[in-house]
Amino acid sequence: MRYFIVNLAMHLVVTGIIVLFACISADHNKRKKTKHVINYFFPIVFALAALLHLINYTAPRLMDVSSIINNNYYYTTGSVEKISYLKNYFLIDGKSYYLNPLHNKLAEGDVVRVKHTPYSSFTVEIKSVTESESEGDTGSSKEN
Repeated sequence: MRYFIVNLAMHLVVTGIIVLFACISADHNKRKKTKHVINYFFPIVFALAALLHLINYTAPRLMDVSSIINNNYYYTTGSVEKISYLKNYFLIDGKSYYLNPLHNKLAEGDVVRVKHTPYSSFTVEIKSVTESESEGDTGSSKEN
C-alpha cells in the first residue's frame, strides 16, 4: 500500500502545482503585467488542466482511501489483454488496473483474479487462476 500512498501524494502535488500556476498567471493578469495576448488565457488553461487531472487521477484515489482503510475491495477475473510500457497498469476486458510496476510479473494472456479498489482500480492482490476456475467466475464482485 505504500505505492498507493506515494502515488496519491504525487497526484495531489501535481494538482496543487497546476492550481498554483493558475493562481500566479491570474494574478499576473490582474496586475496588468501580461505582455502577449495569448498569455491572458493561461489561467483558464491551467484551471482546466487542474480540473481534468483532479477528476481523472486525484479524486478517484482520494475516494479509495476509505476503501483501503476499511478493507473494502472488488474482485475481477479475466485474461490480461495488454500491459503498459512502464508496467504500471494492465487491461482486463478493456478496463485499466493500476499496480506497482516493481511487482508486475504478469504476461499478456494470463488469466488472473484481481483484488482492486472500487474507484481508481488500484490493484491490491493478483492471483493466477486456471481456466476451469475462471469459467464460473467471470466479471466483478464486491468484498466487504
